[in-house]
Amino acid sequence: MIVINGIKIPEDTNSIKLEPSPSLDKAVVAYDVDKDVLIYQIETLIECYVEGGMTEEEAWDWFSYNTVRTGPYVENYPNFISEIN
Repeated sequence: MIVINGIKIPEDTNSIKLEPSPSLDKAVVAYDVDKDVLIYQIETLIECYVEGGMTEEEAWDWFSYNTVRTGPYVENYPNFISEIN
């Protein structure tokens, strides 16, 4: 069993973790067992990118272009939720 933020994930998971995981793991808020995907909270992810040295604008650009855009092409890619939802 893998545990991230108190969330239990099976050892045999195919779910993809965003890298660098040590700094982005705090944005993991859930695990969808049926889809075998991690769920990240967007605003926390942006905070992680900013803490890593990006401006907020750069963080949003990175998230939109390099993170979200990848999802449709990769199986077991994470889902993202927003505080605004």
